[in-house]
Amino acid sequence: MAIAFSPIEACADTQPFAECHGVNLSQPLDEETVGCIRSGLLRHGLLLFRGQQAMTPQDEVAFNRAFGWHDDTQREFIFGFGAPTTEHTVSGGAQIPALPEVSVLGNVFLDDYHGIRNTQLASGLGFTYSGWHADGLHDMFDGCPELTTMFNPPGYQSGAGGETYFTSGTRALERMDPEIRRELEHCTVAYIRCPNDEAPDEARRVTPGPAYMTDEGTRRLGWAVNALDPAAGMLDFDLLPEHADGGGRHRPIRTHPQTGEAALYVTPSRAIQLLDVETGAVRHDIEETVDLLSRALLPSALPDTRYEHTWRQGDFVAWLNTTVLHSATDPTDTVGDRLLHRVRLSAPKTRWKDGVYLSE
Repeated sequence: MAIAFSPIEACADTQPFAECHGVNLSQPLDEETVGCIRSGLLRHGLLLFRGQQAMTPQDEVAFNRAFGWHDDTQREFIFGFGAPTTEHTVSGGAQIPALPEVSVLGNVFLDDYHGIRNTQLASGLGFTYSGWHADGLHDMFDGCPELTTMFNPPGYQSGAGGETYFTSGTRALERMDPEIRRELEHCTVAYIRCPNDEAPDEARRVTPGPAYMTDEGTRRLGWAVNALDPAAGMLDFDLLPEHADGGGRHRPIRTHPQTGEAALYVTPSRAIQLLDVETGAVRHDIEETVDLLSRALLPSALPDTRYEHTWRQGDFVAWLNTTVLHSATDPTDTVGDRLLHRVRLSAPKTRWKDGVYLSE
């Protein structure tokens, strides 16, 4: 069967995403297959592959490396989860020890799962306490992933909940108020300072808890005491402009170098201020930034517009992290076991060296 693409029925009228047919991802990908899938990713932004139960973690890594969007020099893949350990841990995620590129997420207890032992996974963030984002924007200076993949391995199936939401950043530009788009084109987002691979010092951590989001995961109201206990309320914490000092700086509208298409590229929960792209002066303060980013994204985050992917065993979803925004759903809504693999490799670094941004 030749490789073919068809609209995903659940969002055919609102999103460009597609289901890819006719490829077995557990088999080595030849040059023609890679080229076809690459074209599909660039055209649709997100591809869904059903029935991939035979995939191994090695296959997941091979898929992510096949397109050449990754940094060959990357050696660390922790992404905030901590190094693999044999001691009992409760963790928001874990790495497969032999393949640390593969993160394992969910709510199950793992013992001898691809080398992960004695670990209780605990989903802590979601729609209400994180909201829409692109991987890497809030915790990377440069080299943000081009591609992200997730896989639902056989043997794990939630009874309800546990969906992942997606929306096209390209379509988001078409839906937003044209005046907002014109303003964002003059801006750079200053994100909250936090520990990351290039600056791991824990003293960089500013926020005392997860962001509390409203307006369909687009507007930050404050900081929650406990993401698993909404009744715990909000923290008494004032976010200040200086909390962005030493943090990442990323344009909220990004033009893809291969397609030439622009896309909304933001993580509202971690944004502090919008700066002038030429002068670096503040164009919008904290409250204005929260409001502007929410109004930009909300039309594309609504339930009748976003794609709500309900995971099945064997589902493999690949999306361009630079053109598609995503969000987990609230873990308190998940019924039954949930376990997913995620791979997101850093892209080559081009703007950051020795703690200083180079010109774009």
